Amino acid sequence: VEVKARFDEEANITWAKKLEKAGVHVVYGLVGLKTHCKLALVIRQESDGSLGHYAHVGTGNYNPKTSRLYEDYGLFTADASVGKEVTRLFNELSGYAIEKKFTRLLVDPRYLRKGLLKHINGEIKNAKAGKPAWIQLKLNSLVDEVIIDALYRASQAGVKVQVWVRGICSLIPGAPGLSENIEVRSVLGRYLEHSRVFAFGNAGDPIVYIGSADMMHRNLDRRIEV
Repeated sequence: VEVKARFDEEANITWAKKLEKAGVHVVYGLVGLKTHCKLALVIRQESDGSLGHYAHVGTGNYNPKTSRLYEDYGLFTADASVGKEVTRLFNELSGYAIEKKFTRLLVDPRYLRKGLLKHINGEIKNAKAGKPAWIQLKLNSLVDEVIIDALYRASQAGVKVQVWVRGICSLIPGAPGLSENIEVRSVLGRYLEHSRVFAFGNAGDPIVYIGSADMMHRNLDRRIEV
């Protein structure tokens, strides 16, 4: 439970107290890091005696009010590799340290920026090799200089980059010699755009992530994001 949740501090504390009173083990996050990821996990013993992992990775809060107002995505999966990594992440959150690298997840504050840069560089290599290369990002905010510089390099290499940003964007699209292959749009509609999507062409076998992080210093360096 994130106690410093904007607009929801009081509600979160109330729910945490009710849960603890009912015998639930409530963890309040890592010191110095805001817990911003949105995850749920059920582990069930199956009829054959094995353990089944049912994981939900979301872009939005588990909040009945905002769920009526925000546009969000969620992935509900029984994929064992995802389930085991989410299990390990919960263990690390309750053990007060994010230790090792993950395979299926990108986890901040250590690995998300590195993982995205790896995929951006992969698209640059594909473009230089004459393979299909594209990047699509959907975010609330894009201000991280390292990510923006990488997207500029991708554009210069011929990678087609499409970005949908709801709010602040420090990237300048369409600048000759810098970003002519980058297109930036903002979506305004009935619902507040809240989902974060990171998609990469991967030479015809697309890789798609959804998650909780915007490309801001606070998300990439000072929060638990997945």
